[in-house]
Amino acid sequence: MNFSIRKRLLYLLLSTLCAAWGIVTWQVYVSTQHEVEELFDANLAQNARVLLGLIQHEIAQHEDEEHEDEEDEEDEEHEDEEDEEEIEFETDLHSGHRYEKKLAFLIRAKDGSILIRSASAPLFPKPHHHSKSYSDYQIKGYWWRVFTLKSKSLIVQTAERYDIRQELISEMMSSMLIVLLMTLPLIAFLIWIIVGSSFKPLQHIANEIAIRTPEQLHPLKRDKIPLEINVLVKALNQLFTRLARAFENERRFTADAAHELRTPLAGIKTQAQVAQRATDSQQREHALQKILIGVDRATHLVTQLLTLARIDASHRLPTSNINLHELISQIITEQMPQALEKSIDLGLENRATSQEIQGNQDALFFMLRNLIDNAIRYTPNSGQVTVSLENQKTTQITVTISDSGPGIPPEQQSAIFERFYRGQHQAIQGSGLGLSIAQKVAQLHQTKIQLNNLAKGLSVQIDFEQ
Repeated sequence: MNFSIRKRLLYLLLSTLCAAWGIVTWQVYVSTQHEVEELFDANLAQNARVLLGLIQHEIAQHEDEEHEDEEDEEDEEHEDEEDEEEIEFETDLHSGHRYEKKLAFLIRAKDGSILIRSASAPLFPKPHHHSKSYSDYQIKGYWWRVFTLKSKSLIVQTAERYDIRQELISEMMSSMLIVLLMTLPLIAFLIWIIVGSSFKPLQHIANEIAIRTPEQLHPLKRDKIPLEINVLVKALNQLFTRLARAFENERRFTADAAHELRTPLAGIKTQAQVAQRATDSQQREHALQKILIGVDRATHLVTQLLTLARIDASHRLPTSNINLHELISQIITEQMPQALEKSIDLGLENRATSQEIQGNQDALFFMLRNLIDNAIRYTPNSGQVTVSLENQKTTQITVTISDSGPGIPPEQQSAIFERFYRGQHQAIQGSGLGLSIAQKVAQLHQTKIQLNNLAKGLSVQIDFEQ
C-alpha cells in the first residue's frame, strides 16, 4: 500500500508540535497559577498594611484633636459612640467593577469586634491568637483567601474570592490557546509548502530518469543535491554503472562471438564442401575428420565465451571453504592424459601446512585448469610442468605453476591477458580467451596472476589470502 511522505511528515510534525504546545501550555498554566497566587497574596498583604497605616494615622490625628478640645465630656461621649458603632461602607456594587464584590476588607478591635467593613465583606471568623497570616474560608458557597494583620489595638483583614484568580488564569490561558489554534492552520500550510519544496530535487531526479532512453546510463549529476537524497542518487549511479557494464559485456560478447565463430564455422563449411565433392573414401574421411576438429574448436570457443560472459557479469561470487591441494590434484588427474601424449612430467609439490581458502570452486577450477592446460600446451615434448603449494606467510598460500616452455617476452606479458591475444605461438590451438578469463577470476578473489620468466620456461604465481 502506497503512502504519501508529504502527508505523513505533515501529520507527524503537527502531532509533535501539538504535543509540544500541550506540554508548554501545561507548564505555563502551572507557572501562571503559582505566580498569580503569589501576586494576589502579596497584594492582600500590601492592602492590609496600607489600611492599617491609614487607620492608625486617623486615630493619631483624632487623639491630637481630643487634647485640644476643651469640652472633655462631649468628646468622651463622642469617643464612646465611635468605639461601639460599626461602620459599614454603603456603596452600590452593581455600578462598580465586576470584581469589586469579590474583594473585601474588615477592621476589628483588639477584642474581635468589627469596627469597619466593606459592603462585600462577609463575616469572617474571628482570628485566634495563633492564627496564620493567610487563611482560607468557605462562606456561602465561595472560597475566600484572607490575610490577617494584627497590631496592638487593631486587626485588619483583607480578602478576595478564589474565583478571581481562576478567572484571570482562565482568561490568560484561553487567549494563549486561541492564538495557538489560530496559527495552527497557517503552520500546517507552511509545513506543506516547505515539505513540498524540499521534495523538488527528488521530483527533478524522477523526471530526469523518466525521459532517459535505455541507452542513456550515464550517472546522474550530484551537485546541488540534498544529503538525504544523495544516498539515493549514489545508489542509482552505481546501478547505472552496473547496467552499463552488463550491456557493454553483452555487446562485447555478441561481437566477440560473431568475430571468433566466423573462422571455425567457415572452416567447417569448407571441409563439408570438400567432403561433399570427395571422389574417394579416404579424402572424404580426412575432410570429415577436419570437420570434427572444427566442431570441437567451435564448441571450446563457445564454452570459453559463455564462461567469460558469466564471469564478466559477476561482481561477487558465492564462496565456500576450498582445499587447494584437493582441487589441484583433481585438475592434474584430468590433464594427465594430455601431458602423457607429449611425455611431459606433470607433478604436484605440496609444501603448504594450511591449504584451505575462501573462494568459488567452479571459478577456481576453471582458472587453475586453464593455467595448467596452457603450461602443457606451450611446453615442448619431454618437458616438465610442476605445480607447487606453499605458505609464504601465515595467512597466505601461494600456487606456482612452472614449465620448461619458451616463456613470454617481458614486453608481451601484460598483453597476454587481453581477449583473443595469441602471442607469437599462433600454431598452437587456442582461442586467446583463457588467460583473460583466468585474470578475471583472480580479480574476483582479490588477487592477480604474476608472470616470471625462468632460466628455461615460465613461472605463474598466484597468492591467495586465507
